[in-house]
Amino acid sequence: MSAQPGPFDGALPAWRAAQAAYARQPLEFCPEFPRIAARHEAWWRAELKGPPLVLVSAARDPRLPGGKCLELLREPERWMEARLAQLANTLLFGDMLPSLRVDYGPVCLGMLTGAPFEFTSNTTWTRHFIDDAWSNALDWQIHADNPWWQLLEVLLRLNAENARGRYILMTPSLGGLGDVLLNTRGPAALCLDVLDQPGKIRAALDALYLAWVVGFQRIWGVPLGLGVGAINFANLWSDVPYHVLECDFNYMIGPRAFQELFLPDITRQARAVGRSIFHLDGPQAAKHYRALLDCPEISAIQYVTGAGHSALERLPMLREIQRRGRPLQLIVPAHEAVEASRQLDPRGLCLVIEEAGSPAEIEALCRAICQPFL
Repeated sequence: MSAQPGPFDGALPAWRAAQAAYARQPLEFCPEFPRIAARHEAWWRAELKGPPLVLVSAARDPRLPGGKCLELLREPERWMEARLAQLANTLLFGDMLPSLRVDYGPVCLGMLTGAPFEFTSNTTWTRHFIDDAWSNALDWQIHADNPWWQLLEVLLRLNAENARGRYILMTPSLGGLGDVLLNTRGPAALCLDVLDQPGKIRAALDALYLAWVVGFQRIWGVPLGLGVGAINFANLWSDVPYHVLECDFNYMIGPRAFQELFLPDITRQARAVGRSIFHLDGPQAAKHYRALLDCPEISAIQYVTGAGHSALERLPMLREIQRRGRPLQLIVPAHEAVEASRQLDPRGLCLVIEEAGSPAEIEALCRAICQPFL
């Protein structure tokens, strides 16, 4: 029996060609981009030669304003000007890429399907509103007259026009489909629904998947159609479009509920795109890592250490991820970065370094990571 066609099969060949072509050209903000892009691509295959990928940046002038500038979204030209100033103020180290993100915050897909939301200059959130019978649930579709959907294309086009030959466009995060339900239903109520109303969850996930397909088509199709390469918030280049898979709700539920309700949806997203990385958010979510590794559709794992926790405490898990053939992206504080680089296989390791300090301290840290390979 032949495989069912995927939702992006018609677009993927052109997308891949545009993405790969962008990787061959130096960028104004990264003249060595072709070499760095090739290292990222080798990471996806766990075939890096030399040190692991190291992703870290710092502000040239820390006094200048940063943040997502969400308060400027309705004024695209001002938003673009503010974000370009931030990029010009950014120093890149290691294998870090120059990018600017069209960012709606963590509730993007909910916004696009009509969920009420609020935002500050740096984040967005949705108040829980779906009742116990789900009688006021959304239809989970992206409607063409949604003003945030219309604005998204404007922002993507504006960013792409400014990016061409200069930097990479970072797509907004559509988020995990289960997390859309978490944001609109609420954590306690959704946990009860897992037990009492799993059919409501499955139906919502099926509808949201169709909305996700429409959203993914736009956030990658617009920049690639304009000849500009794109990445996601993982800051990883890939010669083919990829997706960051998410389900932060998984830390609140057990393995059986995760595998029966949410993993099938995660798997179909991964299958649709063809290359993906799962965002494993902290020690409480780590209980699901073997189930993720059992899904061949998931290409790589991103592990977030979590506040107050050590990445080095999870070495057995991290080594198993690599042994099972998955490239690993590890979010790690600066004081653990060198040890992590020594304890894990550099051929499929990417270190995203937090709390890295001053530019001089970052340069010294990068030298220490690279020292065994000189």
